[in-house]
Amino acid sequence: MWTLDPWISKDKLKWFLLKFKEDQELDALIKEYISNVLCHKIVMSPSKGPYGEKGKDIVAIENEETGAYCSYVIKQGTLQNNLEGPFGILQQMRDAIMIDLEIEKYRGKQRTVVVVHNGDEGYRGAIHRFETEKTRVENEIGKTLILRSIERWDIEEITNRLFTHGQLFRECETSRVILDKLYNLQDNAIDFYNKARPILSNLEVKKEEIVLLSMEHFKKIESIQKNYPFAQIKKKESINE
Repeated sequence: MWTLDPWISKDKLKWFLLKFKEDQELDALIKEYISNVLCHKIVMSPSKGPYGEKGKDIVAIENEETGAYCSYVIKQGTLQNNLEGPFGILQQMRDAIMIDLEIEKYRGKQRTVVVVHNGDEGYRGAIHRFETEKTRVENEIGKTLILRSIERWDIEEITNRLFTHGQLFRECETSRVILDKLYNLQDNAIDFYNKARPILSNLEVKKEEIVLLSMEHFKKIESIQKNYPFAQIKKKESINE
């Protein structure tokens, strides 16, 4: 039986995470991890658009007594493809460290940054550029304000961190919503297979029947895609090809 449960193995979870987009998918699972695994209080969540609040996509308080916090910069894809530009990792990492939170009680407190992206480095030079800027930013902010060294979680690190807590994520609302929509996609695929098999095995079947069957299921799949961008289905421009 074909199963879509990503928590069965690390390989399945990795494949699952590689397909995620930033908005309401990758960032949603990271929020669950921060809240339910790290047990840190989130005071800022992802905003609309490509750029978070002054470089910060998610901000979590790690120590309520001292006010120390961590800003999370979340991107979809490789390190290489997300480094540059006003909304890139290098700029957001700098802003997240250098610009204080707007919440007065946390201004001037120790802080750090975790850069999260669900891909690999892209090319080796990207790591060097990231590490160079990371060192520069840490030196500029100084030891007084830096909580700990800036971290980078790539697809391997995210997979390892989340997989350990698979049962928790199976039960969390975010995971359930995502999986429900995947199961809808799976049900449509199975339905298509069951209907298409007898039609295609009949040598006398008319071409129009195949077209009608295909279009029926493409419409169902497109409906899922509109509500859930994770479901990426490729098809030919013309069904008659």
